[in-house]
This record gives sequence, structure tokens and C-alpha cells, in this order.
Amino acid sequence: MVVAAGCAPSLPSPPYLVAVFPAVNATLPVTQHVLELPFTRPLDPETTWAAVWRDEDGAPIATDAIVDARTGRRLRVNILKPVAGQYRLRWHAVSARTAATTNGEQVFSIQDESIAAPRLQVSRITAESGDTVRITGDGFGQDCPVKLTIGDDDQPLSTVETNPEGGFVTEAKVPVGIPFGLQPVSAVDVWGDSATAALQVRWGGWPPLVAFTVGQPGPRSGEITFSLSVRNRSDYLLEHVRVIMSEPQDGTFVAAEPQAQRRERAISWDIAVLDRGVVGPFRATFRVPGAVAAHARIEFRHRRPRGCTGDDCLPAFISETISDSAPVYPRSEDPAQTSRR
Repeated sequence: MVVAAGCAPSLPSPPYLVAVFPAVNATLPVTQHVLELPFTRPLDPETTWAAVWRDEDGAPIATDAIVDARTGRRLRVNILKPVAGQYRLRWHAVSARTAATTNGEQVFSIQDESIAAPRLQVSRITAESGDTVRITGDGFGQDCPVKLTIGDDDQPLSTVETNPEGGFVTEAKVPVGIPFGLQPVSAVDVWGDSATAALQVRWGGWPPLVAFTVGQPGPRSGEITFSLSVRNRSDYLLEHVRVIMSEPQDGTFVAAEPQAQRRERAISWDIAVLDRGVVGPFRATFRVPGAVAAHARIEFRHRRPRGCTGDDCLPAFISETISDSAPVYPRSEDPAQTSRR
């Protein structure tokens, strides 16, 4: 179900880092490099910054950090005078529209005899679900398979074989289920060497929010506990998210964590705002006579921000998705207690 909804005030939604070059703990040769950090939201070029410090003594090295004017979402850091050593990259990203901020850091090294670190590139900045994109990789293991995935939940793209120089060129279709947003394209070879790039999926698949529900026996005899987590895989800033778990037939509610509301043989939790990422788990325990499965419905909405322009003016909607667990048996009676009767 998709229904139009009204405009909303601007909510604080910090930029979310999707990919980074080089990868964490990567080693680079002693030459000039351009470090790349693509974010989900346009950046304020005046207040966004990045710098590189030498790990040994904390001394900064000469860099030039620039927000890409074409997309407004990519922060590029030029290392002007590279010297061998261990380094720490730190960034402070500021949303151009809401001024919300995010900070982060990662380590890498520059070595005299190092070969080029793995790098991944996509042939286009923007694509739609089902489109074909060309993916180019360099710096991976020689003559070995590389697994390609896309999205926060690593949906498979393809597996490709590298050439004797550790490179490859391949084409892959954006899976139908990939939602709207700047999505990571990841590659990892059999040796664990990895790289990521970013692809803006303009008209993606549905739903933007998914849930995962699992059950396990206990904690007491005759009881089952279900755990549910929700993931916003998209760049929609979701509001009024409600997780509603039905009480199993012939089951008796025991407890919920965090505290939940109960009505009409269901329990529910409310999430005011859900940006990209995972929230949970939400846990509910029931006393049941036999094996049961959990059924949950998750309602969510997105409202067009007031004063938005361009790509920030995304469609408004009210929608929902469901999540079911596999059947689980309750915990059996403790044999030690039975023997004492």
C-alpha cells in the first residue's frame, strides 16, 4: 500500500558514508593518491572537512579536501606529499540542508614497496533497478574469483575471474530488490582483499524497509522468545515506524523488551524516526502449547521535507511490510526438575 502524505519539517538526518577508498587497513604505494568518501546526502562544502594524520606522532600531512561539485555527495581528499608510514584519515561531514553532522575515521598505510590497493569503479553515477552497469576492478589477486555484491544487505551481483594483473571488467544488472539510495557495490577476492564503490539507485525496488524475525526456545519451560530487527536499506528518512507482532494462536503473552503496547492480541513498538541502518532487536516471549511461528507487520511512512529542492524532494508515501519466522518449539521441561517430582 502506497498513499500520499503531506510535507514535513526538516528532520536532522546526518550524511551516511556508503563506501571509502582505500579500504580499512589498506596499504598504498608512495605516490599521490585521491581518497574518496561518497555520502548519502549533499554535503556543505564550507563546513565539511577531512584530514590525514600520521599515526606515529599525530602530525598532519599535506592534503586538499574537496566536495565534488557535480554530485555534492562525494568528498575527495588529495594526498599532496605522500611519505611512507601509518596514517589515520578523519572526516567531518555536514548535511547541506539540515546541518546534521557525522564523524568517522579509519587507518591505512603508505609503504615504499607496496603494490596498488584494490579499487572498484562503476561506469555510471546513477542507475535504476534492472539497469546494466559496467564494473571495473584493479589490484585484486591474480587469476582468482572475485565476488561482487550490492546494497547494505550484500545482495549478489556476480562472480568474476581476475586476469594475470589482478584486474577485471564485467557487467551486471542492478537487482530488482535494491531500494532507492546511494548503494555500496562491494568486491572481495579469495584472499580477503576488498574494495567498494557507490551507485545511486534512483528508482529502486520495494520495500525500503525489511525485517528479520527469529525464534528460540525459552527462557523457561513451555516458552518461546521471538527477536525482530528492522533495517532501512534506503535513503528515505522513515517516520512513525510501528512494529506489530501478533500473539500466537493459543499462546499467552509473557514479556516484551523493550516495553511494548498490547491490544487486540498483538504487541507493538513505535520508532519515531528511522534513518538508514538497523534498529532492534525487539523481543517478545510467549507461553505456547507447541511449535509456532511469529508474524509481524511493520508500518512506515515518508513525508516530503518542507523546503526541499531537487533530489531531496522524494515522493511521500505510507506503506508496510511483513516478516515471518520459521516455526519454533517451546523449551522442553527441565529434566532435573522432572526427576525431583
